Amino acid sequence: MSRRRKLTDTTPFDTLRLEGTLFVPELLERAARGEAAHQKEADYAIPKGLKLHDEYGRAYRIAAALWQDFAPQLPRTDLDPAKLTHAFVLDLLRQCLGYTDIALLQEPVQIGDRGFCVTAQALGGRLPVIIAPHSLGLDDPDPSFAIHGSGSKKKSAHQLAQEFLNADRNSLWAIVTNGRTLRLLRDADTLTRPNFLEFDLETILREGEARYADFSALWRIAHASRSGTASAPPADCIWEKWKSEGHAQGLRVREGLRAGVTQALLILGRGFLTHPDNHALRQRLHDGTLTKEDYFQQLLRLIYRSLFLFCAEERDLLHTPAPSSAIKAADSENPQIKTPICGFSESVGNHQAARKAYAEGYSLRRLRNRALRHSAHDSHADLWLSLRIVFRALSAGQPRLALPALGGLFAESQCPDLDSAALTNRDLLAAMRQLRWSSASGSLTAIDYRNMGPEELGSVYESLLELVPQLNLPARTFGFAGITDTASTSGNARKTTGSYYTPDSLVQELIKSALDPVIADRLAAQPDRPIDALLSITVCDPSCGSGHFLLAAARRLAEKLAELRAPDGAVRPDDYRHALREVASRCLYGVDIN
Repeated sequence: MSRRRKLTDTTPFDTLRLEGTLFVPELLERAARGEAAHQKEADYAIPKGLKLHDEYGRAYRIAAALWQDFAPQLPRTDLDPAKLTHAFVLDLLRQCLGYTDIALLQEPVQIGDRGFCVTAQALGGRLPVIIAPHSLGLDDPDPSFAIHGSGSKKKSAHQLAQEFLNADRNSLWAIVTNGRTLRLLRDADTLTRPNFLEFDLETILREGEARYADFSALWRIAHASRSGTASAPPADCIWEKWKSEGHAQGLRVREGLRAGVTQALLILGRGFLTHPDNHALRQRLHDGTLTKEDYFQQLLRLIYRSLFLFCAEERDLLHTPAPSSAIKAADSENPQIKTPICGFSESVGNHQAARKAYAEGYSLRRLRNRALRHSAHDSHADLWLSLRIVFRALSAGQPRLALPALGGLFAESQCPDLDSAALTNRDLLAAMRQLRWSSASGSLTAIDYRNMGPEELGSVYESLLELVPQLNLPARTFGFAGITDTASTSGNARKTTGSYYTPDSLVQELIKSALDPVIADRLAAQPDRPIDALLSITVCDPSCGSGHFLLAAARRLAEKLAELRAPDGAVRPDDYRHALREVASRCLYGVDIN
């Protein structure tokens, strides 16, 4: 029996790692099980009379045998790791995954004045394959992956593949592997955020692991039949169809999220009004010291807080760094400073305990599945009380939960009436269900906040501007004009402020026409100080909304900054993240009424 390992929210197996928006997690899970579109015997070109499980069972036995020959040679220093890995990978791709036409290249692939050291190609040259030695990580720079004619001395295997895809019009997808792991990646607009699907080959094939189910998922997703044919356009391949299907599903989920946010506002608006302990809130609404518009704004900020926490928790970005991280950073910059041993282990342990306490007792993530259990929808208020503790902690900082002081949206002045009011578990979980789950695609689907981009958040933001709150205090009801009644929506913020969301396609054109020429001019004007020249650029959006244009500008500037800071041309994923933070703090300015 296959052993399914649902250990994360983004992949169905612990040997699969999804980064970015390459595939929708829910679709990837179906593809791993063989339940997605284009996964019949004929789609994999299986001869009549044979079943899929016969074919990937045969492939698994071959792959396991190849690994048993490959693994004992890994520690040997008398063998060339590149040649050893090339032989294993080529056999694996040819004999197990159906890439029968794959061939090693002897010369770099020339695109313009640059030469790309692509290791091999399949599909008549449509699918580049970059093979790193088993001793080298896919993100580790090496001179063998340098791009000729670019001035770079080093690139990582992943970086070479990504830049080749971005330069080559005939290729959309690539495979990158070092024999231990295998990545599938696609042409991408930005390099600042990783975008790939990775398989842990070593764990899948290692003797004694019994990972037949995991290999079956690898075979179903990475088989050569998924990459198309040499005669068909790259956009016709199954990977591209899955990606497009995921995008369409994402649009449906986004529409569901817009509706879900509206429903969550209605639930929370009524929930606070009807709770028997909220006498002070109702009195302030009654005497006019709190208007219905101000009440609505506090509800909106509560929703914004939730959306922020969903994204930050899913991306593991919420907590302050562990003490060891800070110490390592300090040591790398000041090697003459010695780290004191006394108290170090204790501080690390306290930090881990704080993160565990947050995850188990206070995080919004723990409410995702609980929101689906009707038995949890009771009249107690413990969940809202724990959430208030989180808001207060993020306002001023709380080491016991490893939470930083963010202020801003979490400041005490943002939701003063709601932060001091009561709310039942029933109402809170009903709102969380609307924010965390969507049925717009035809089945209940968890909303993927980990990979949610500015387009989704901007769409939600725009829809909220159309809402006009309605309040009936004697009846203790809260609603929206045109939704819960037939009142006019002529006074909504979208119409009165002229607020409209800028689609991604237009944002990218603005970047190309407005920002790219400025970057080129500044660098040409100060060739001896390119980093200072780049960081002197200021980008201002006087009507920034959800920050879609500013984020796109930040990514473009960060890509260039990371390249300039890498003297040998080797840019690691962390380099992009640090550059993005620096650009955001020095170059971006945004203003918006809402």
